[in-house]
Amino acid sequence: MIDLILIALLFSLHQICIKKGVSYGDANYGAFISLLTTSVIFTILSYNRVVFNWLFIGVMVVAGLLHFFIARVAFYNAISRIGANSAGSLSATRVFFASLIGIMLGENITFKVFMMSALIFMGIWLISSPAGVRDRRGIVLAVLTGFITALSSGVVKYGMQIRPDPVFGSAVGYVASTAILPSVFRFERKGGERYFILAGIFVGAGHYLRYRALISYPVSVVEPFLSVYPLFTLILTGLVFRNIEKVSRNIVMGSLLIILGIESYYLL
Repeated sequence: MIDLILIALLFSLHQICIKKGVSYGDANYGAFISLLTTSVIFTILSYNRVVFNWLFIGVMVVAGLLHFFIARVAFYNAISRIGANSAGSLSATRVFFASLIGIMLGENITFKVFMMSALIFMGIWLISSPAGVRDRRGIVLAVLTGFITALSSGVVKYGMQIRPDPVFGSAVGYVASTAILPSVFRFERKGGERYFILAGIFVGAGHYLRYRALISYPVSVVEPFLSVYPLFTLILTGLVFRNIEKVSRNIVMGSLLIILGIESYYLL
């Protein structure tokens, strides 16, 4: 189980590096540098995996644009505006949105879905209260990250049914997103490359280890561990990286409620 804790820690360090990097360069530039770094990692890992199945490649391009392009840019801008702790916790609502999409497709509303929804909305209310975060746009961007990530999961699932190769599939998505981003967003302020490169390394390593973990462990074991990464961010910013971000009591309580809501979905 140490490997699962390591994955959550890597995702947390990714957030902290982004928060540090946006002190020097803008969030869109940070997203580009991070994506470029991760594209290189997954392209190398895809050596001898390349297969020209055009349907698979097309599906994974769409999945990549949703997750690595739209959601990643939204997430980095959310971190820039409201901080790593609030953005990380609010974006973790992807589990809620995935359940909501399932309900819209005809799945039943269970008690654990109701419990998760109640705890998550209480957490969002605390984070967005006057004593929490006042930047509404940042909050919307973080929640949008969760929604788009959940949406991309359905596309990824379809792609994996065509060809079960998440490493090459991720490489396709990363490269497509990296190629498109500069033509869509302007870079108003460049800088902080070392932090954004580190962020790309951390998140790339985290995703790779997550794929390996899903081979060894069931999803019901992996996801509860990974969903606590905002808790690592809270601990690290509170004890180790105090100069990066100030955390209010409402942000702490709201983040914990969101994490508890997500965990309740898997553990109840």
